Amino acid sequence: MNRNMTSPFERAHAAWEAMASLRRARNLLKDFTYGDQWSWPVTDASGRVMTEGDAVRSLGKTPLTNNLLRSLVKSVVGRFRYNLALERKKGSPATTYNRLDELDARTLEEFLISGCAIQRVVAENRPEGCGAWADKVSPAMFFCNPFTDPRGTDIELIGMLHEMDCEQMIMRFSHGNARRARSIRDTWRRNHREGDAVTDFSSRPGGFFNATREGKCRVIEVWTLDYEGNRRAGLTSTSYKVAWHCRFYAPCGTLLDHTVSPYADGSHPFVVKFYPLTDGEVHPFIEDIVEQQRHINRLITMIDHVLAVSAKGVLLYPLEAQPDGFSIADAVALWNRPGGVIPIDGTAGRIPTQLNSEASTDNAARLLDIEMNMMRQISGVSAALQGQTSMANQSATMFESQIQNSAIALLDIFDTFNTFRAIRDEKLTQCDSIIPR
Repeated sequence: MNRNMTSPFERAHAAWEAMASLRRARNLLKDFTYGDQWSWPVTDASGRVMTEGDAVRSLGKTPLTNNLLRSLVKSVVGRFRYNLALERKKGSPATTYNRLDELDARTLEEFLISGCAIQRVVAENRPEGCGAWADKVSPAMFFCNPFTDPRGTDIELIGMLHEMDCEQMIMRFSHGNARRARSIRDTWRRNHREGDAVTDFSSRPGGFFNATREGKCRVIEVWTLDYEGNRRAGLTSTSYKVAWHCRFYAPCGTLLDHTVSPYADGSHPFVVKFYPLTDGEVHPFIEDIVEQQRHINRLITMIDHVLAVSAKGVLLYPLEAQPDGFSIADAVALWNRPGGVIPIDGTAGRIPTQLNSEASTDNAARLLDIEMNMMRQISGVSAALQGQTSMANQSATMFESQIQNSAIALLDIFDTFNTFRAIRDEKLTQCDSIIPR
């Protein structure tokens, strides 16, 4: 990203656009995890692109879902909470009023689904009081320049999107100055009027320039790593300074406010961890097992379809066996009645019989069992970790060993997330130190 060619606002927009593929993948994985598992785009034999559910319906089948992903995510989050309970110790006041255990559990859930853990730590006055606040940031509202270092040391631009009404903008950015308040009000009216004329709020939620709710205006928070001083003198020069600066913009690009970093280390307020960030790519936990979940749904749908079209308790009633004055409707009524007796003509060569076809689902059922076991192996979440009952002949020691082995398989995820939490806690401590006493 060329910082000399564009303004921070334009660079922020470019960073937002560069993360479009990550947001699309995150939306697909999020919907998939929470049960919308037939909206995956597929191409049929004629080359038409449609959802997988529509493709199944076109074949006369009913798409069924057996959502195992959600239970896997809940098991991992449950193990995290269990570990927190074992390690629980008295924390700072910020830990208490931020409800960090709950905040971190929800952030971990996002981390498993999208591979993104993002929080914003600020010191400000809120209705709950003045303090150091940590907030979960949705990847749908976040942007930064492309980076490859898993520690985020090569991030040079970072920010997020806000939605504010006019009074919020005046309160935050006017600093009690009447002239600034009038200017901000004019900016809000101009952007809100233009947004109403151009934007369909229901069709383009979460865009860079567009608020998702009527009555709100998009505000873009942009932090940039700026170089100040004599750049020709080199990095060793005392006149050369690198500092993070924050700017708030209206959607039209109007600068609403500008501040410098208040932190002792001069950093930005965001704590970011992308997993596993290989060559700048994010490949979350859920991505590894999506295909197994899709195959499980297909198998269940196939088994259901085979059972639905198979003959079950069909009565073959030869017309030659039908006595006078007795109708087929009478036969149906008696057939469904416990202890019913169906009269027949004794001279008939054939008598009524019941037809039951054996559905050929044994192979599909075995394959389904294999797929479910593969999902546990790939995810590292065993049946024991999910709290499922052990076999009767299995000792408690063996059961506990299985839980420990499964926890080891998830150790990379937990340690990565705990590193994120440790950095966040350090930033909370910095924030707490700058609050006026």
